[in-house]
Amino acid sequence: MENRKTKSAKILILSAAALLIGGCAAPSKTVRITSDPNIATIYINGLESGITTLTKELAFDQYDSFEVVAKKEGYKDGTITIRLEPKDKTDYHIDLEKTETVSIELVSIEPQPTERGVKLAVIRKPTLAYLEIIERSPNVKSVTRITNNEDKASQIGAPVLSPAEDIIVYRMFTEESKAASYSNIWKATVGSFGKTRLTYGKWRDLFPSFTPDGRYLVFSSNRTSKNPTLWRIRLDGGGGITNITSTLSEDYSPFVSPNNDIIAYTSNPPDAQEPQIWTVGVNGSLATQLREGEGPDISPDAKKILFVRPDKTAGKKQIWVMNIDGSEETQLTQNVDHDTVDPKWSPDGQWIVFSSDEGLDSQKNRNYDLWLMAADGSKKTQLTTNGSRDDSPCWERTGKFIYFRSNRGGIWNIWRFEPIMP
Repeated sequence: MENRKTKSAKILILSAAALLIGGCAAPSKTVRITSDPNIATIYINGLESGITTLTKELAFDQYDSFEVVAKKEGYKDGTITIRLEPKDKTDYHIDLEKTETVSIELVSIEPQPTERGVKLAVIRKPTLAYLEIIERSPNVKSVTRITNNEDKASQIGAPVLSPAEDIIVYRMFTEESKAASYSNIWKATVGSFGKTRLTYGKWRDLFPSFTPDGRYLVFSSNRTSKNPTLWRIRLDGGGGITNITSTLSEDYSPFVSPNNDIIAYTSNPPDAQEPQIWTVGVNGSLATQLREGEGPDISPDAKKILFVRPDKTAGKKQIWVMNIDGSEETQLTQNVDHDTVDPKWSPDGQWIVFSSDEGLDSQKNRNYDLWLMAADGSKKTQLTTNGSRDDSPCWERTGKFIYFRSNRGGIWNIWRFEPIMP
């Protein structure tokens, strides 16, 4: 028989156990999460939990608080913390700040110094892109997108306009891996987003240039050797591909003279310490070295060549001009803190458009914009000011529009505008 004291002890134990069992239910509350803008994806403690507006029961057995993150493309992430107390607070709101810029990779083929002289190499660099595409420069009429690329990873090359019709060509760079990459040349009709591939194969087909009649393209390719050489192909794709240069040098960036007499191009001979400007007959004969430099562009009267070469003092790239035979070279730009590149003659030979990182964006970062100057280097004028990277300009055959490559909007595409001339 149990005595009264033993019974009382059992009752106390059972009561405590009952209280303990009753207290096992974890404290919780049901919350409602909204965002501005709506339809943002919600992550709770790192786990995707749905989209706003979201109603969710949160149990506070393992956590004292929950970190809630709202994500939406084009906006910065928004974060809040939800705690059990106060229990009557169940409505939570997250305001998302619109993203102004994104980082976009630029992949280019550029000459780089090596132990065996200057050689072409794949260069990858981050660039800043503003998502706003509007151009507010007083020197430019509204910009228009020409290509319809929607792939953020696609790498569109410099635009090249036909001298005979509304045709544009450019190279598209493809990476299968960091060690395996190639590029092909594509063409499109201006005003149509459709495009046609002109070259095929896993080669590096680069730097296309039209012949004066618009029937052929001259370009650089490594399709038969490790070093790229110059080739010619018909714009309609027929007739095969013709090799123009065949040496141990790296030959690239060709430009066919307006009189269809010679091709000016950049060459990296074996052990050369800097790129060089050469000319060759259109049939591949009489290759001639002119000067150190790169990116030649022959004037409409076929008498002068624009090119780029670093200044010996500051090391910054400058724009130069020389006679077609390499004589009387003249430096057109002079600065110590920025680069000037991609010079192109206007169809009348009176103006030069180029790209430069002289200007600053709204965040005080240097970025490449398009600039204009007279043929003698005077009247320098900034054209684009968007803040994104604008480069590789060229004129269309009438001189009304300037085409260029840009990452504005967060994706590489080709654009055009009508400049307001000084």
